[in-house]
Amino acid sequence: MTHKELISEMAQRLDLTQSKVSDLLDVTVNVLNEKLAENAQISVQNFGVFETRKRAERISVNPKTQDRYLVPPTIVATFKPASGIKEQLKTLEDDGK
Repeated sequence: MTHKELISEMAQRLDLTQSKVSDLLDVTVNVLNEKLAENAQISVQNFGVFETRKRAERISVNPKTQDRYLVPPTIVATFKPASGIKEQLKTLEDDGK
């Protein structure tokens, strides 16, 4: 689903203009980004949890030269889906899709 398709679907379901839904979605994404930048955990009921985690430093190898180098630790955003979403995904697996 593209950004435009999401806005269109939400506008139709909420009976709002696409412009208002676009603004709402932009604000939502901005708030999520700001809170993740503050290292906050964001829990969305019936959807899941967004949070940041520190990925440990590791040694990587350049496949062409076989040179080894240290990759420093990085902060990454993660998403843990709610149990309801996990169950829906399991039904997709069972259907072979």
